[in-house]
Amino acid sequence: MPIRAWLKNPVVLAFLIAGAMLAFGECLNPGFAKRSQIIEILVVASFLGIAAGGQNLVILGGGGGIDLSVGHVMTLGAILAGNVAMGRDSHTALALLVVVGVTFALGALNGVGVTFFRIPPLVMTLGMAGTIQGAMLHMTRGAKVGRASPFMIELAAGQWVLGIPGILFIWALFALAFFFLLRNTRYGINLYAVGANETVAQLSGVRVGALRVLTYGLSAMIAGLVGFLMLGRTATVYVSLGHRYTLPSIIAVVIGGTALAGGKGGYIGTIAGALILTLLQAILTTMRIEEFGRQIIFGATLIALMFAYGRQRRLRV
Repeated sequence: MPIRAWLKNPVVLAFLIAGAMLAFGECLNPGFAKRSQIIEILVVASFLGIAAGGQNLVILGGGGGIDLSVGHVMTLGAILAGNVAMGRDSHTALALLVVVGVTFALGALNGVGVTFFRIPPLVMTLGMAGTIQGAMLHMTRGAKVGRASPFMIELAAGQWVLGIPGILFIWALFALAFFFLLRNTRYGINLYAVGANETVAQLSGVRVGALRVLTYGLSAMIAGLVGFLMLGRTATVYVSLGHRYTLPSIIAVVIGGTALAGGKGGYIGTIAGALILTLLQAILTTMRIEEFGRQIIFGATLIALMFAYGRQRRLRV
């Protein structure tokens, strides 16, 4: 394949941008690209990358799909896990089951509202985010609550093999499972079909409504699992733990080449998108720019990336 064709591939382009940013960081601050620093960047990116996986499913399904409740569901997952586990390994399995069950149900409720009540995804998921925020404030009174069990801490922060944190192995397993789900299951095939053309998919026998409800449920469940893992890294929970992940989870998907209209894209590009956003934050921190300056530059860079993506109509996979 010619180099020019490779450069038009959004996945390849995203990884090239990530590599260039890593090189720029090393030039800016020697040691930026050393092994320990790269591992730390990957650890930070892993939480965003996994959360963006759920967002990836919703966007792939088309119909203007988007989930603005991801960050709040992440926080809720951490709060539920911490309050059930309360620092005890014996309660970890129960905490995981509670997180999976509650967050999937909330996501499915999003899907029901979008599918059967025709509520726009933007409105439905934003309303769900507000509802969850109110419930969390009632549960916590704004204070840090719950404690991670030693197993949860080892799972997310422990170094498993060759000094590599467990969360990176979990991310790798998640990526493999996600790729299999999209490419080798009836669910994945139907999701692409619905995203590409909902009417044709429905005429072909796909139960579009059930698929959408399941997709929103999976998105929320994945976000809840990220909250479960984040608790293992932070040990305690605060009510804004996952809020900053909502917008980046969408941007990571788009930078990775998934079409906002649905039906085209995949998770490999989303991984690259998560790395780009994490590297950008790391570079701005390395430059020791004040917080307001970092926010301005970060936002402007994201706008530039989105404009560049929008101009490249052919950058779709």
